[in-house]
Amino acid sequence: MPATLIDGKAIADDIRAQLKVQISARKALQPDLFKPKLVVVQVGARDDSSAYVRTKGKACKEIGIEFEHIKFDESVKQPELISHIKKLVADTNVHGILVQMPLPAHISEAAVVDAVGPEKDVDGFHADNIGNLTKRHAKALFEPCTPRGCIELLQRSGVQIAGKRAVVIGRSDIVGTPVAAMLTNGNATVTLCHSRTQNLEQLVGQADIVVVAIGQAELVKGEWLKPGAVVIDVGMNSIEDKTKKSGWRFVGDVHFESAKEVASLITPVPGGVGPMTVAMLMQNTFLAASRAADAAAAPVHLSVNPLQMQVPVPSDIDIAMAQTPKPIQLLADELQLAPGELELHGSYKAKVGLEVLERLKHRANGRYILVAGTTPTPLGEGKSTTTIGLCQALGAHLNRPAFACVRQPSQGPTFGIKGGAAGGGYS
Repeated sequence: MPATLIDGKAIADDIRAQLKVQISARKALQPDLFKPKLVVVQVGARDDSSAYVRTKGKACKEIGIEFEHIKFDESVKQPELISHIKKLVADTNVHGILVQMPLPAHISEAAVVDAVGPEKDVDGFHADNIGNLTKRHAKALFEPCTPRGCIELLQRSGVQIAGKRAVVIGRSDIVGTPVAAMLTNGNATVTLCHSRTQNLEQLVGQADIVVVAIGQAELVKGEWLKPGAVVIDVGMNSIEDKTKKSGWRFVGDVHFESAKEVASLITPVPGGVGPMTVAMLMQNTFLAASRAADAAAAPVHLSVNPLQMQVPVPSDIDIAMAQTPKPIQLLADELQLAPGELELHGSYKAKVGLEVLERLKHRANGRYILVAGTTPTPLGEGKSTTTIGLCQALGAHLNRPAFACVRQPSQGPTFGIKGGAAGGGYS
Protein backbone atom coordinates (compact mmCIF):
# COMPACT_ATOMS: atom_id res chain seq x y z
CA MET A 1 0.00 0.00 0.00
CA PRO A 2 1.54 3.35 -1.00
CA ALA A 3 2.62 5.70 1.77
CA THR A 4 0.39 8.47 3.06
CA LEU A 5 1.71 11.91 2.15
CA ILE A 6 2.58 14.30 4.97
CA ASP A 7 1.18 17.54 3.60
CA GLY A 8 3.60 20.15 4.92
CA LYS A 9 1.80 23.02 3.23
CA ALA A 10 -1.54 22.15 4.85
CA ILE A 11 0.08 21.75 8.28
CA ALA A 12 2.01 25.01 7.88
CA ASP A 13 -1.17 26.84 6.82
CA ASP A 14 -2.92 25.49 9.90
CA ILE A 15 -0.12 26.67 12.18
CA ARG A 16 -0.14 30.14 10.63
CA ALA A 17 -3.92 30.36 10.96
CA GLN A 18 -3.66 29.45 14.65
CA LEU A 19 -0.91 32.04 15.15
CA LYS A 20 -3.04 34.72 13.49
CA VAL A 21 -5.84 34.08 15.98
CA GLN A 22 -3.43 34.03 18.96
CA ILE A 23 -1.71 37.25 17.86
CA SER A 24 -5.00 39.06 17.33
CA ALA A 25 -6.30 37.95 20.73
CA ARG A 26 -3.16 39.01 22.56
CA LYS A 27 -3.04 42.39 20.83
CA ALA A 28 -6.58 42.99 22.05
CA LEU A 29 -5.61 41.92 25.58
CA GLN A 30 -2.32 43.88 25.78
CA PRO A 31 -2.49 46.65 23.16
CA ASP A 32 0.39 48.63 24.72
CA LEU A 33 2.68 45.67 25.37
CA PHE A 34 2.20 43.14 22.59
CA LYS A 35 3.33 44.45 19.21
CA PRO A 36 5.38 41.63 17.64
CA LYS A 37 8.09 42.70 15.22
CA LEU A 38 10.56 40.75 13.08
CA VAL A 39 13.58 42.36 11.41
CA VAL A 40 15.40 40.58 8.59
CA VAL A 41 18.88 41.84 7.73
CA GLN A 42 20.12 41.09 4.20
CA VAL A 43 23.63 41.69 2.89
CA GLY A 44 23.89 41.81 -0.89
CA ALA A 45 21.15 41.18 -3.43
CA ARG A 46 21.16 37.48 -4.23
CA ASP A 47 17.93 36.60 -6.02
CA ASP A 48 17.29 33.51 -3.90
CA SER A 49 17.88 35.41 -0.65
CA SER A 50 15.59 38.22 -1.76
CA ALA A 51 12.86 35.70 -2.61
CA TYR A 52 13.17 34.08 0.82
CA VAL A 53 12.94 37.47 2.51
CA ARG A 54 9.80 38.36 0.55
CA THR A 55 8.21 35.08 1.64
CA LYS A 56 8.92 35.87 5.28
CA GLY A 57 7.57 39.39 4.94
CA LYS A 58 4.38 38.13 3.33
CA ALA A 59 3.88 35.57 6.12
CA CYS A 60 4.34 38.27 8.77
CA LYS A 61 1.79 40.55 7.11
CA GLU A 62 -0.77 37.74 6.88
CA ILE A 63 -0.71 36.90 10.61
CA GLY A 64 -0.18 40.36 12.14
CA ILE A 65 3.57 40.59 12.79
CA GLU A 66 5.29 43.86 11.92
CA PHE A 67 8.09 43.25 9.43
CA GLU A 68 11.17 45.29 8.58
CA HIS A 69 13.68 44.44 5.85
CA ILE A 70 17.08 46.10 6.26
CA LYS A 71 19.43 45.87 3.28
CA PHE A 72 23.18 46.36 3.22
CA ASP A 73 25.43 46.50 0.19
CA GLU A 74 27.60 43.42 -0.29
CA SER A 75 30.68 45.54 0.43
CA VAL A 76 29.56 46.43 3.98
CA LYS A 77 32.28 45.92 6.56
CA GLN A 78 31.72 43.45 9.38
CA PRO A 79 32.06 46.02 12.23
CA GLU A 80 29.40 48.25 10.64
CA LEU A 81 27.03 45.31 10.19
CA ILE A 82 27.52 44.07 13.76
CA SER A 83 27.11 47.60 15.14
CA HIS A 84 23.72 47.89 13.44
CA ILE A 85 22.66 44.44 14.67
CA LYS A 86 23.54 45.44 18.24
CA LYS A 87 21.30 48.48 17.89
CA LEU A 88 18.46 46.16 16.89
CA VAL A 89 19.23 43.95 19.90
CA ALA A 90 18.95 47.01 22.17
CA ASP A 91 15.67 48.12 20.56
CA THR A 92 12.85 46.91 22.80
CA ASN A 93 10.37 47.28 19.92
CA VAL A 94 12.17 44.50 18.00
CA HIS A 95 11.49 40.94 19.14
CA GLY A 96 13.10 38.80 16.48
CA ILE A 97 16.22 39.33 14.38
CA LEU A 98 17.15 37.13 11.43
CA VAL A 99 20.26 37.64 9.33
CA GLN A 100 19.64 36.15 5.90
CA MET A 101 22.31 33.64 4.95
CA PRO A 102 24.64 33.20 3.18
CA LEU A 103 26.84 36.21 3.91
CA PRO A 104 29.74 37.46 1.76
CA ALA A 105 33.06 35.70 2.33
CA HIS A 106 34.61 38.66 4.22
CA ILE A 107 31.95 38.51 6.97
CA SER A 108 32.00 35.85 9.70
CA GLU A 109 28.61 34.16 10.01
CA ALA A 110 29.53 33.02 13.54
CA ALA A 111 30.34 36.57 14.66
CA VAL A 112 27.12 37.93 13.18
CA VAL A 113 24.92 35.25 14.77
CA ASP A 114 26.71 35.82 18.09
CA ALA A 115 25.90 39.54 17.86
CA VAL A 116 22.18 38.78 17.56
CA GLY A 117 22.22 37.20 21.03
CA PRO A 118 20.07 34.27 22.20
CA GLU A 119 16.99 36.28 23.27
CA LYS A 120 16.12 37.55 19.76
CA ASP A 121 17.63 34.64 17.81
CA VAL A 122 14.37 33.49 16.23
CA ASP A 123 16.39 31.52 13.66
CA GLY A 124 17.63 29.35 16.56
CA PHE A 125 21.33 29.27 15.61
CA HIS A 126 23.00 31.21 18.42
CA ALA A 127 25.57 29.08 20.25
CA ASP A 128 23.56 29.31 23.50
CA ASN A 129 20.41 28.00 21.83
CA ILE A 130 22.16 25.22 19.92
CA GLY A 131 24.13 24.27 23.03
CA ASN A 132 21.07 24.10 25.26
CA LEU A 133 19.34 22.00 22.62
CA THR A 134 21.85 19.24 23.34
CA LYS A 135 21.62 19.37 27.15
CA ARG A 136 19.17 17.18 29.03
CA HIS A 137 18.47 19.66 31.81
CA ALA A 138 18.34 22.85 29.77
CA LYS A 139 15.97 24.31 27.22
CA ALA A 140 16.83 26.43 24.21
CA LEU A 141 15.01 29.75 24.00
CA PHE A 142 14.41 29.00 20.32
CA GLU A 143 14.80 25.88 18.21
CA PRO A 144 16.07 26.12 14.60
CA CYS A 145 13.14 26.53 12.25
CA THR A 146 13.64 23.71 9.75
CA PRO A 147 14.49 21.04 12.38
CA ARG A 148 11.55 22.23 14.49
CA GLY A 149 9.39 21.92 11.39
CA CYS A 150 10.51 18.29 10.91
CA ILE A 151 9.54 17.42 14.49
CA GLU A 152 6.25 19.25 14.11
CA LEU A 153 5.42 17.22 10.98
CA LEU A 154 6.06 13.99 12.87
CA GLN A 155 4.01 15.04 15.89
CA ARG A 156 1.06 16.38 13.89
CA SER A 157 1.04 13.19 11.82
CA GLY A 158 0.64 11.10 14.95
CA VAL A 159 4.12 9.55 14.80
CA GLN A 160 5.43 8.30 18.13
CA ILE A 161 9.07 9.35 18.55
CA ALA A 162 9.85 7.90 21.97
CA GLY A 163 11.42 4.46 21.82
CA LYS A 164 11.84 4.49 18.02
CA ARG A 165 15.07 4.07 16.05
CA ALA A 166 15.81 7.16 13.98
CA VAL A 167 18.45 7.73 11.32
CA VAL A 168 19.41 11.28 10.34
CA ILE A 169 21.44 11.59 7.13
CA GLY A 170 23.42 14.83 7.03
CA ARG A 171 25.20 16.58 9.89
CA SER A 172 24.89 20.24 8.92
CA ASP A 173 24.53 22.88 11.64
CA ILE A 174 21.32 24.02 9.95
CA VAL A 175 19.33 20.75 9.89
CA GLY A 176 21.07 17.43 10.56
CA THR A 177 22.82 18.01 13.87
CA PRO A 178 19.97 19.95 15.56
CA VAL A 179 17.23 17.58 14.35
CA ALA A 180 19.26 14.65 15.70
CA ALA A 181 19.42 16.40 19.08
CA MET A 182 15.68 17.10 19.02
CA LEU A 183 14.85 13.47 18.19
CA THR A 184 17.11 12.43 21.07
CA ASN A 185 15.24 14.84 23.34
CA GLY A 186 12.07 13.07 22.20
CA ASN A 187 13.57 9.81 23.51
CA ALA A 188 14.34 8.25 20.14
CA THR A 189 17.53 6.23 19.65
CA VAL A 190 19.33 8.27 17.00
CA THR A 191 22.11 7.47 14.52
CA LEU A 192 23.60 10.53 12.80
CA CYS A 193 25.02 9.62 9.40
CA HIS A 194 27.12 11.63 6.96
CA SER A 195 29.32 11.34 3.87
CA ARG A 196 31.88 9.17 5.69
CA THR A 197 29.36 6.76 7.22
CA GLN A 198 29.90 3.13 6.26
CA ASN A 199 27.04 0.69 5.64
CA LEU A 200 24.57 3.58 5.23
CA GLU A 201 22.02 1.40 3.47
CA GLN A 202 22.08 -1.11 6.32
CA LEU A 203 21.61 1.59 8.96
CA VAL A 204 18.69 3.13 7.08
CA GLY A 205 17.05 -0.29 6.84
CA GLN A 206 16.89 -0.50 10.65
CA ALA A 207 15.20 2.89 11.15
CA ASP A 208 11.60 3.56 12.06
CA ILE A 209 12.12 7.27 11.27
CA VAL A 210 14.41 8.53 8.53
CA VAL A 211 15.29 12.23 8.17
CA VAL A 212 17.37 13.03 5.10
CA ALA A 213 19.15 16.37 4.68
CA ILE A 214 22.39 15.66 2.83
CA GLY A 215 21.91 17.60 -0.41
CA GLN A 216 22.26 14.68 -2.82
CA ALA A 217 19.41 14.21 -5.24
CA GLU A 218 17.46 10.98 -4.73
CA LEU A 219 20.25 9.34 -2.69
CA VAL A 220 17.98 7.18 -0.50
CA LYS A 221 16.18 4.47 -2.45
CA GLY A 222 12.96 2.71 -1.52
CA GLU A 223 14.72 -0.66 -1.18
CA TRP A 224 16.88 0.82 1.60
CA LEU A 225 13.88 1.49 3.82
CA LYS A 226 12.37 -0.64 6.53
CA PRO A 227 8.74 -1.43 5.59
CA GLY A 228 6.46 1.07 7.30
CA ALA A 229 9.20 3.61 8.01
CA VAL A 230 8.37 7.31 8.26
CA VAL A 231 10.43 9.44 5.86
CA ILE A 232 11.09 13.18 6.24
CA ASP A 233 12.86 14.49 3.14
CA VAL A 234 14.48 17.89 3.75
CA GLY A 235 16.37 17.97 0.44
CA MET A 236 15.65 20.35 -2.41
CA ASN A 237 17.61 19.64 -5.58
CA SER A 238 17.04 20.56 -9.23
CA ILE A 239 17.56 17.85 -11.85
CA GLU A 240 17.23 17.86 -15.60
CA ASP A 241 13.76 17.01 -16.92
CA LYS A 242 13.18 17.59 -20.62
CA THR A 243 9.45 17.02 -20.19
CA LYS A 244 9.22 20.28 -18.25
CA LYS A 245 9.05 23.66 -19.94
CA SER A 246 11.86 24.90 -17.73
CA GLY A 247 13.98 21.85 -18.55
CA TRP A 248 14.34 20.86 -14.89
CA ARG A 249 12.35 19.93 -11.78
CA PHE A 250 12.81 19.78 -8.02
CA VAL A 251 13.42 16.51 -6.19
CA GLY A 252 14.41 15.63 -2.66
CA ASP A 253 17.25 13.58 -1.21
CA VAL A 254 14.95 10.52 -1.31
CA HIS A 255 13.88 8.69 -4.47
CA PHE A 256 10.21 9.43 -3.96
CA GLU A 257 8.63 6.98 -6.40
CA SER A 258 10.33 3.92 -4.91
CA ALA A 259 10.22 5.13 -1.30
CA LYS A 260 6.47 5.76 -1.28
CA GLU A 261 5.90 2.06 -2.02
CA VAL A 262 7.71 1.03 1.20
CA ALA A 263 7.21 3.85 3.72
CA SER A 264 4.05 4.39 5.76
CA LEU A 265 4.37 8.20 5.74
CA ILE A 266 6.52 10.42 3.54
CA THR A 267 6.96 14.12 2.81
CA PRO A 268 6.80 15.22 -0.84
CA VAL A 269 9.25 17.63 -2.46
CA PRO A 270 8.19 20.34 -2.86
CA GLY A 271 5.33 20.81 -0.40
CA GLY A 272 6.74 18.90 2.56
CA VAL A 273 9.31 20.42 4.91
CA GLY A 274 9.76 23.70 3.01
CA PRO A 275 6.57 25.49 4.08
CA MET A 276 7.21 24.51 7.72
CA THR A 277 10.39 26.57 7.96
CA VAL A 278 8.58 29.90 7.58
CA ALA A 279 5.73 28.72 9.84
CA MET A 280 8.23 27.90 12.61
CA LEU A 281 9.89 31.31 12.15
CA MET A 282 6.50 32.92 12.72
CA GLN A 283 5.99 30.75 15.79
CA ASN A 284 9.39 31.71 17.20
CA THR A 285 8.69 35.41 16.62
CA PHE A 286 5.34 35.10 18.38
CA LEU A 287 7.11 33.35 21.27
CA ALA A 288 9.73 36.12 21.49
CA ALA A 289 7.10 38.87 21.53
CA SER A 290 5.06 36.98 24.12
CA ARG A 291 8.06 36.66 26.42
CA ALA A 292 8.76 40.38 26.07
CA ALA A 293 5.15 41.26 26.91
CA ASP A 294 5.15 38.89 29.89
CA ALA A 295 8.37 40.43 31.19
CA ALA A 296 7.02 43.97 30.75
CA ALA A 297 3.88 43.10 32.70
CA ALA A 298 5.63 41.15 35.45
CA PRO A 299 6.26 42.76 38.84
CA VAL A 300 9.81 43.73 39.71
CA HIS A 301 11.54 41.47 42.25
CA LEU A 302 14.73 42.82 43.78
CA SER A 303 17.17 40.61 45.69
CA VAL A 304 18.73 42.20 48.76
CA ASN A 305 22.29 42.01 49.97
CA PRO A 306 22.74 40.18 53.29
CA LEU A 307 23.41 42.36 56.32
CA GLN A 308 25.49 40.97 59.20
CA MET A 309 24.76 43.28 62.09
CA GLN A 310 27.31 43.55 64.93
CA VAL A 311 27.03 44.69 68.54
CA PRO A 312 28.35 47.17 69.45
CA VAL A 313 27.63 48.97 66.19
CA PRO A 314 30.91 49.73 64.36
CA SER A 315 31.74 53.10 62.88
CA ASP A 316 29.96 54.22 59.73
CA ILE A 317 33.07 53.78 57.58
CA ASP A 318 33.66 50.24 58.91
CA ILE A 319 30.05 49.32 58.13
CA ALA A 320 30.34 50.75 54.61
CA MET A 321 33.62 48.98 53.89
CA ALA A 322 32.27 45.63 55.13
CA GLN A 323 29.48 45.57 52.50
CA THR A 324 30.04 44.63 48.84
CA PRO A 325 27.66 46.58 46.61
CA LYS A 326 25.44 44.69 44.20
CA PRO A 327 26.85 44.84 40.63
CA ILE A 328 24.91 47.47 38.75
CA GLN A 329 24.31 45.16 35.77
CA LEU A 330 22.64 42.62 38.08
CA LEU A 331 20.44 45.36 39.49
CA ALA A 332 19.56 46.52 35.97
CA ASP A 333 18.60 42.96 35.02
CA GLU A 334 16.34 42.71 38.08
CA LEU A 335 14.73 46.00 37.08
CA GLN A 336 14.20 44.64 33.53
CA LEU A 337 16.18 47.45 31.95
CA ALA A 338 17.11 46.80 28.32
CA PRO A 339 20.81 46.92 27.32
CA GLY A 340 20.32 50.11 25.30
CA GLU A 341 18.76 51.91 28.27
CA LEU A 342 21.84 51.62 30.47
CA GLU A 343 25.18 53.41 30.31
CA LEU A 344 27.61 51.63 32.61
CA HIS A 345 30.25 53.54 34.57
CA GLY A 346 32.30 50.72 36.07
CA SER A 347 30.83 47.80 38.02
CA TYR A 348 28.68 49.71 40.52
CA LYS A 349 27.42 52.85 38.78
CA ALA A 350 25.37 53.58 35.67
CA LYS A 351 23.16 56.16 34.03
CA VAL A 352 19.67 55.21 32.87
CA GLY A 353 18.39 56.73 29.63
CA LEU A 354 15.14 58.66 29.82
CA GLU A 355 13.74 56.63 26.90
CA VAL A 356 12.84 54.03 29.51
CA LEU A 357 9.96 56.33 30.52
CA GLU A 358 8.33 55.83 27.12
CA ARG A 359 8.71 52.04 27.26
CA LEU A 360 7.26 51.84 30.77
CA LYS A 361 4.48 54.39 30.30
CA HIS A 362 1.89 51.60 30.66
CA ARG A 363 2.93 51.04 34.28
CA ALA A 364 1.14 52.88 37.08
CA ASN A 365 3.21 55.52 38.85
CA GLY A 366 4.54 54.65 42.27
CA ARG A 367 4.35 56.71 45.51
CA TYR A 368 6.80 59.52 46.15
CA ILE A 369 7.92 60.08 49.72
CA LEU A 370 9.70 63.34 50.57
CA VAL A 371 12.03 63.23 53.56
CA ALA A 372 12.85 66.76 54.75
CA GLY A 373 14.74 68.17 57.71
CA THR A 374 15.49 71.70 58.89
CA THR A 375 16.89 71.19 62.39
CA PRO A 376 20.69 70.89 62.29
CA THR A 377 22.55 68.76 64.82
CA PRO A 378 26.27 68.00 65.26
CA LEU A 379 25.66 64.82 63.19
CA GLY A 380 23.45 66.40 60.53
CA GLU A 381 19.66 66.51 60.11
CA GLY A 382 19.06 62.81 59.51
CA LYS A 383 17.51 63.10 56.04
CA SER A 384 19.76 60.54 54.34
CA THR A 385 19.63 58.13 57.27
CA THR A 386 15.82 58.29 57.31
CA THR A 387 15.58 57.94 53.51
CA ILE A 388 17.85 54.89 53.37
CA GLY A 389 16.12 53.40 56.41
CA LEU A 390 12.72 53.73 54.69
CA CYS A 391 14.13 52.03 51.60
CA GLN A 392 15.43 49.19 53.75
CA ALA A 393 12.06 48.75 55.42
CA LEU A 394 10.03 48.91 52.20
CA GLY A 395 12.41 46.85 50.07
CA ALA A 396 14.15 44.29 52.27
CA HIS A 397 11.33 43.77 54.77
CA LEU A 398 8.08 44.46 52.87
CA ASN A 399 9.36 43.27 49.43
CA ARG A 400 8.21 46.42 47.66
CA PRO A 401 10.38 47.97 44.93
CA ALA A 402 11.87 51.05 46.58
CA PHE A 403 14.48 53.52 45.37
CA ALA A 404 16.26 56.21 47.37
CA CYS A 405 16.96 59.47 45.55
CA VAL A 406 19.83 61.14 47.43
CA ARG A 407 22.70 63.41 46.53
CA GLN A 408 26.19 62.06 46.93
CA PRO A 409 27.19 62.61 50.57
CA SER A 410 30.22 64.58 51.58
CA GLN A 411 33.10 62.81 53.28
CA GLY A 412 32.92 64.96 56.42
CA PRO A 413 31.72 62.24 58.85
CA THR A 414 34.49 59.93 57.62
CA PHE A 415 36.95 62.29 59.21
CA GLY A 416 34.89 62.89 62.33
CA ILE A 417 33.50 66.30 61.47
CA LYS A 418 30.06 67.63 60.61
CA GLY A 419 29.48 66.95 56.89
CA GLY A 420 25.76 66.52 56.27
CA ALA A 421 23.93 63.86 54.23
CA ALA A 422 26.07 61.01 55.60
CA GLY A 423 26.29 58.69 58.58
CA GLY A 424 23.51 56.66 60.14
CA GLY A 425 24.99 53.35 61.24
CA TYR A 426 23.47 50.38 59.39
CA SER A 427 21.24 52.66 57.32
